Amino acid sequence: MQNTSEPAVALFFHNALHRKPFNEDRTMAKREGMTISELEKISGVSRSTIHHYVNYGLLHKPYKTGQTMAYYDQSHVKRLDIIQKIKLDYLKSAKTSRVPLDLIKHKISEGYSLVKDSSAPVKSKSTGQKEKIQKKKEEIIEATLRLYSNRGYYLTNIRDIAREVGISAPTFYHYFMDKRELFAETIEYVINNFKKETQIALAEEKDPVRRTTLMFEIFASHYPKIGEILNQLRSGAILGDPWAKEKLSAIYGQLMENVTREIKGAMKAGIIREVDPELLAFFNVLLDEVAMTRASMDNKYSIEDVIKFVADMLYHAFLTEKGKALFGPYDQSRSFEG
Repeated sequence: MQNTSEPAVALFFHNALHRKPFNEDRTMAKREGMTISELEKISGVSRSTIHHYVNYGLLHKPYKTGQTMAYYDQSHVKRLDIIQKIKLDYLKSAKTSRVPLDLIKHKISEGYSLVKDSSAPVKSKSTGQKEKIQKKKEEIIEATLRLYSNRGYYLTNIRDIAREVGISAPTFYHYFMDKRELFAETIEYVINNFKKETQIALAEEKDPVRRTTLMFEIFASHYPKIGEILNQLRSGAILGDPWAKEKLSAIYGQLMENVTREIKGAMKAGIIREVDPELLAFFNVLLDEVAMTRASMDNKYSIEDVIKFVADMLYHAFLTEKGKALFGPYDQSRSFEG
């Protein structure tokens, strides 16, 4: 399989630092053509990389005068300069040491220039264009979630995602800078949808019993996607990815927001006893996950069975007498509204 990524940052900067001054070497390019050895010397790019660029379509083919003789010109020098500039710009912001060749191809197709004119007017996108872009991004995110469930984040590459959506790999970079940015936006998309629905539902409901039920119902409906995100981040955390650990912690914090707020309100109203609200919120989120996982394992327990068990435990462990009176005597025959 052809490698579609670039060498590490250290090698890139080593090559850049050891390039000869343009004025000294580029006189060779003024001739009708130059050999690959001369192009290698002028550009500072190794011949193997030049061949790779040609084979991948990043660099146009040289003029051949025979089976073994090929000549390059100033257009090849300029294109290599553009490629190096794209790589440098990417490495300044990306949290990776490898530059995808499809990204370079996309930048070139978009008319990337060595000189960026800061005085040129920036074309703003119309509302219709923005909506179209957002719709396509969401389509890519949904496809990504499907692939994650089968292969996981670390085994899913950009070509897989592009194929699933029906676009080319270079087109992917019109919407996302790289796979990590896509994952970050996928997380934001899933969690924001969950939080938005929860906030809307709770804004219309004042009864504490019904609010509790609503929060779990909404969590259950979003859990297939939330659970997939959590699973991928846990895998990354186990592999020692610090970004995954940081994101995992942040997501649990977001999932706990509404629960923590509800617990603090219930404590203030004397419905539950004094406890650490954040710990209890975290405990509740984990119990929700356990309930969803256990119910999906086999047919022995339904989601209603698991929730009844969890509700009984929480009822006796945390509710005050006032809270028990409000929620009513716990009844094992009580049905789950889901």
